[in-house]
Amino acid sequence: MTTAPPNGLPILKPPSLGDHLRALVGRWETIRYLTTSALKAGQRDKVLGHLWNILDPMMFMLVYYFVFGVLFGLAGGGRSIDFMLYIFSGVLTFTFFSASVNQAANCIRANRGLIHEISFPKGVFPVSVVLARLYDYAWGLVVLVAFLLIGGIWPTVHYLWVPLVIGLLVMLTLGSVFIVAYLGAYFADMANIVNVAMRLMFYTSPIFYFVRDLHRQVVENGVVHDVVRYKALFHNQTAYMLYMANPFSALLECLRDAMMWGRAPDPMLLGYGGVISALVLVVGFAVFVRGEGKFAKCI
Repeated sequence: MTTAPPNGLPILKPPSLGDHLRALVGRWETIRYLTTSALKAGQRDKVLGHLWNILDPMMFMLVYYFVFGVLFGLAGGGRSIDFMLYIFSGVLTFTFFSASVNQAANCIRANRGLIHEISFPKGVFPVSVVLARLYDYAWGLVVLVAFLLIGGIWPTVHYLWVPLVIGLLVMLTLGSVFIVAYLGAYFADMANIVNVAMRLMFYTSPIFYFVRDLHRQVVENGVVHDVVRYKALFHNQTAYMLYMANPFSALLECLRDAMMWGRAPDPMLLGYGGVISALVLVVGFAVFVRGEGKFAKCI
């Protein structure tokens, strides 16, 4: 868009976020190609191939179940399979987030050849990273649902919340990836910093321990039974809210509400997670597109 100043010479107006978004969407074929290539490269020379997308979180689940469920006795308040599924849902969801952010740290530098030779929206790289990891996550969710059915946890009408919660999680992940990809283009040490940050986030998120009093009830022969009863980590509401300020924790608990506990997500957690996810996405995209013009000079 141009304007006509008094001297008659047109002044080019900087493209808006909407312009950058349209340009990025216009490169959908490039995004699809990069996503497919990343998936093929990740499974190259592996005998089991994409089966590792399922085996990795399952093995993590078994390790953490043994350490925290058996050795620390966290699984003693209910059925062991419920605790295993609790861990599996947490590890699976965190793996999607952390793998996306970790790969984003080097996604610009790893494609310096293309960036130096061709002019195109650089956002195709972080977007393709998230889509590739979302593909892995989708397969893991299929396995999670199968295990839930085996454990006697049947789908309820609250499964309708799952697409919304996952959509918000993707927004949070994509926004974080844009920020990390931008910083990674300028600082080669970003990958190391992200590794430490993800490790800290793993242990400060409710992946293998409980932050709320949770229980599930079933009816057998007309009698209501509590089949799960866990002791919450926090009894002080203020401490609990400070802990849940981590939007990932809020969304993870909402996902468990809908899939495991058969109830609607906590409105406060869902609303908070949605607002923060949208904010992170907008800010992350804005930061990335404002700096992508300088990537070629930095790498």
